[in-house]
Amino acid sequence: MMIEINLIPEELRNKVVKPVKKTISVSASDKQVQQLALLIIPAVFLILILTHIYFLFTGLIGGIQLNSLKTRWDNASVERKALDEFNAEYLFISADAKDIQKFLSERINWSEKLNKLSLSLPEGIWLEHISATGKDFYLKGKAVSLDKSEVSLIRNYVEGIKGQPQFIKNFSSLEITSIQKATKGSYEVADFSLTGSFK
Repeated sequence: MMIEINLIPEELRNKVVKPVKKTISVSASDKQVQQLALLIIPAVFLILILTHIYFLFTGLIGGIQLNSLKTRWDNASVERKALDEFNAEYLFISADAKDIQKFLSERINWSEKLNKLSLSLPEGIWLEHISATGKDFYLKGKAVSLDKSEVSLIRNYVEGIKGQPQFIKNFSSLEITSIQKATKGSYEVADFSLTGSFK
């Protein structure tokens, strides 16, 4: 035989103990976060789709432009051939023009040189002979001076023409080669010669 002893106080006996229900309360801020999360996911997908469409559209436009340029390039083959022929002919003419320009730059402008020789002549000097053959230049003249300074007169004249760039530019050398004095009546006359080489 089994004996049960009820130790629950009298006032609590015969009362049904009801289980306690726990309620989880969700705050308003949590609801906003959930709603925001639900909105972000479709927005991301929408952005990805729009980006894909943009790149697809850009690629199509680029392809169309490339095909258009290729067609224009092919259609311009006749003009390009004519341009190439013109350039080849122009280069040939240009080479000839350069040769002519070089020839003209190397030629000696004798009218200019003779003018410089004449304009630079001081009183007391006169020229008797000028010649140029190949690369050699020769000048012969006379000088007379009342104060017997013929040599200085000749040297000053030669230095003067050598100091003129337009006259001396074609020469590699230009020097006095001889001065000889002779008496003519009561005066001394100096014969001088000048030789030079062209570049």
